[in-house]
Amino acid sequence: MAAPSPTVDPIKNSNLWHTFKLKGLESPGYILKGGTKGFRRKTGWDEKKGKGTAGATLTLTSQPPAKGTFVLQLFTPEHFASWDAFVADVLSIDPELQKTSGLAIYYPALSSLGITTVVVAHYTAPEHMGRGMYHVEIDLIEWQQPPPVNVTSTPSSTATDENPTTAPTPPDPRIAALQAQIALMKKAAQAP
Repeated sequence: MAAPSPTVDPIKNSNLWHTFKLKGLESPGYILKGGTKGFRRKTGWDEKKGKGTAGATLTLTSQPPAKGTFVLQLFTPEHFASWDAFVADVLSIDPELQKTSGLAIYYPALSSLGITTVVVAHYTAPEHMGRGMYHVEIDLIEWQQPPPVNVTSTPSSTATDENPTTAPTPPDPRIAALQAQIALMKKAAQAP
């Protein structure tokens, strides 16, 4: 998660609020009024309340990634050509490639949340809304650096070959019976 930055004034810079940039490419069409949904900065607090006490103890258990949706409106031939290019160049990037470093995003409202990198959860095909208007939805999840993997391990015991901590596997009874028969045959063969 990047540090939050000041939100760009939507009154003086309204054009910046009509589209967003993903991997450096401007989104096609226009973001609808109310077309930015979700994108909440949540914190996973575990709240422990004691009996007969005031207040609670808070423990930070997680910092889940922000999730949200952009709803775009397409209504010109240029919008549809841009949509096809946007899908091919950005939205359909292999998820394994997205997982390694995410996709850079810029939208003024996301700046105050510190969201600068995302992965594509899913997107829709253009849906006809009537009167030549088509809507598409793009769901995004904030990309977060994977936690470091601990490659060291702690042995669970210090068992040696002379003193194993696990019991040996019991022998198969059929094999034990055959071995007993062999021993009796050897003994009988060695007798005078």
